[in-house]
Amino acid sequence: MNRTKYILSLVFVALFVWACNSEDELVLSQPELPGEVSIASTISTDGSGLVSFSAEAANVMVYHFYFGIGAAEVPTVSYSGELDYTYRASGDYTVRVVAFGEGGIASSSSADISVEVDFKPPAEVLSILTSGSSRNWIWKQDVPAHLGVGPEFYDDGTIGDLPIWYQASPNEKASEGCLYEDVITFTAVDEATVQMTVSNNGTTYFNLNETQEELGEPAPSVDSCFPYDVSGTSTVSFFDTGSGIPGSTQIGMDINGGAFFSYFIGATQYEILAVTETELHVRGIQDIDGFRLAWYQKFIAEDADMGTDPGDERELVWADEFDTPGAPDAANWTFDLGDGCPDLCGWGNDEQQFYTDDPANVIVEDGVLKITAIRENIGGKSWSSSRLKTQGLFAFTEGRVDVRAKMPVGVGTWPAAWMLGSDITTVGWPAAGEIDILEYKGSEATTIYGTTHTPSGFGGTANGGTTNLGTANSEFHVYSIIWTAESIEFLVDDQVYYTYSPTTKDQDTYPFDNDFFLLLNLAMGGTFGGDIDASLTEATFEIDYVRVYQ
Repeated sequence: MNRTKYILSLVFVALFVWACNSEDELVLSQPELPGEVSIASTISTDGSGLVSFSAEAANVMVYHFYFGIGAAEVPTVSYSGELDYTYRASGDYTVRVVAFGEGGIASSSSADISVEVDFKPPAEVLSILTSGSSRNWIWKQDVPAHLGVGPEFYDDGTIGDLPIWYQASPNEKASEGCLYEDVITFTAVDEATVQMTVSNNGTTYFNLNETQEELGEPAPSVDSCFPYDVSGTSTVSFFDTGSGIPGSTQIGMDINGGAFFSYFIGATQYEILAVTETELHVRGIQDIDGFRLAWYQKFIAEDADMGTDPGDERELVWADEFDTPGAPDAANWTFDLGDGCPDLCGWGNDEQQFYTDDPANVIVEDGVLKITAIRENIGGKSWSSSRLKTQGLFAFTEGRVDVRAKMPVGVGTWPAAWMLGSDITTVGWPAAGEIDILEYKGSEATTIYGTTHTPSGFGGTANGGTTNLGTANSEFHVYSIIWTAESIEFLVDDQVYYTYSPTTKDQDTYPFDNDFFLLLNLAMGGTFGGDIDASLTEATFEIDYVRVYQ
């Protein structure tokens, strides 16, 4: 450093300080403190949950309102002190207002309010829970993460939505001898009221952190079964959680009367994450001295198909329930990639997509497999998409296949769940045979196709049938085949609409007495899909599960 410049700098600073202190002292003005904050509220009595707030204090520049709805709540700003807020659920809330003055100096005040919200869950949800009268639910114990835990909130303040800390393996708790024996019953009382009972033979599976407070027992080293009677009927009150959890129904259940979802975590409120015709997924919060955990539980209706096809003696031999978020299970699925060139450019049907395994095109989330076609220039094609297959991983001869799915929206889409003979790499197509469990094209949004392809009937001469389904792209339906030595039946929601029964069989070319593997894909355009809507930029084919019975 230049010493002369350094010394001159010190002299300049000293002179500046002396000048300020000798004649014109710099005096910083003291900001005025905000006055005491008063909070007034007007609560609507119409059940809407609307509350009008008015905060007032002297020397205030801005007010921050906290409505008491959660630990990670972000403040709502008001410069006037006037603000309206609509609560989603009945309850007692502590409202806090922070008033900021000059220089960021603040004062605050709180007020307690009680809000009544008239919330009625969709009739469809009540109908599923109770089946119109009374319905039993049991653990869906044969799938991963039927019981799991994660944080209530992530580190960034967003709400926890996955059991990232622990996921039970299929049937993991069977050795405990009590948990999986529980039966939960929902009974309809009227159009808005449901009662709940838990039958557990007087024994309850306790989280180890709850035994001391609830039972007065020393905490065990692991979760354990304890004598604990939960007989009796509880009333379920429903409310809007407003949680914002992706894919959740955001319907809350407040259980009044001692019942709970089989596993004791000290919770009386649960959020319904998902509910289908046969499955119920819930999330409850456990509070351990201020440390809060989110527990995830999965149940299935006792009257649902749980491994044996109704009406026959087939048993479940293979399935993917798509319950684990992320990439499809590599033990079940591999991919066809590219555009099929050089042998099958456009995959033999002038299709417009380039297949990838990119998460943008194929991912498991919200309990379903999502295959998404995206309009983009890739590999010389104008669309990207994905095609999964079990080739080399799983194949079978004869049985029943169920695919629960929802079709994409958009003219030019061509989703399919189908099968090819495992010998296709040696004998080619159509000699290997093809079974189209379902095909659909967006230009005919209410038509479902079921088809077989054989050496004597393929392409334009294939054997198949159709059925009308008005909600194919707005609701999930179960698409099935029942494949025997004599015929192949095609069904939607267990209703047969076409049967392939060849009257003569050429044993040299008949393909349906060999192993077949499964495929799922979303094609765009082509000889079947037709012209693609110019305004369409994206479409998604959703699959809830694939199950094979023999």
